[in-house]
Amino acid sequence: MTQINPYPFKCPVCSKEFEDYVLLSTNQCGSSDLDTRPPEMMRSTMNAWIHECPKCGYVARDFDESPEITLEFLKSDTYQNIDFEFEKGLAEKFYKEYLILKQSGNTEDLYYPLLNCSWACDDAGDDKNACEIRKLCIDEISEDNETMSLIRLDLLRRSSQFNRAVEEYSHRTFSDEFLNEICTFQIMLAKSGDDGCYTVEDMQKMG
Repeated sequence: MTQINPYPFKCPVCSKEFEDYVLLSTNQCGSSDLDTRPPEMMRSTMNAWIHECPKCGYVARDFDESPEITLEFLKSDTYQNIDFEFEKGLAEKFYKEYLILKQSGNTEDLYYPLLNCSWACDDAGDDKNACEIRKLCIDEISEDNETMSLIRLDLLRRSSQFNRAVEEYSHRTFSDEFLNEICTFQIMLAKSGDDGCYTVEDMQKMG
């Protein structure tokens, strides 16, 4: 069961007090997507994952943490005039989170708001931006972790970079047989020019 309740916030940048919704509890029933997006009901709670100050535009998941950016940055052209015209405000929030993390030097986590942004674009039917955001996300993912490497493979395929996906992963071997099965399934989809969304359960049925 999902429970989302209103909660008082105070912006750590401009001190504006406002109210937004927070996720108190949820559940997952089913199989996650191959890029790790969770199934329902958690799948539909993204609007409660991130918060935006209505005054200065600061975006974060946790407003209790001290930000490493300034009000001047939030007023800058880089932040105010973002590179994409999103169909959905939620996608813009996640992209702004990416800009804030990038500005603050937090390079390890840059991929995650972009991944979330692509999901929000998917939900809005904004296929063009979903594709472009996935391309951007690819550059922010480290392949040191095998799970991350497979997320990168999904991003390549979902952004229609089929030849690149096949070339870079056809001879890749992972330490776990389940991960190898995912890789093989992704390569099969890429070779057929399929950029669709698939779950782990789909792979097990079709593989």
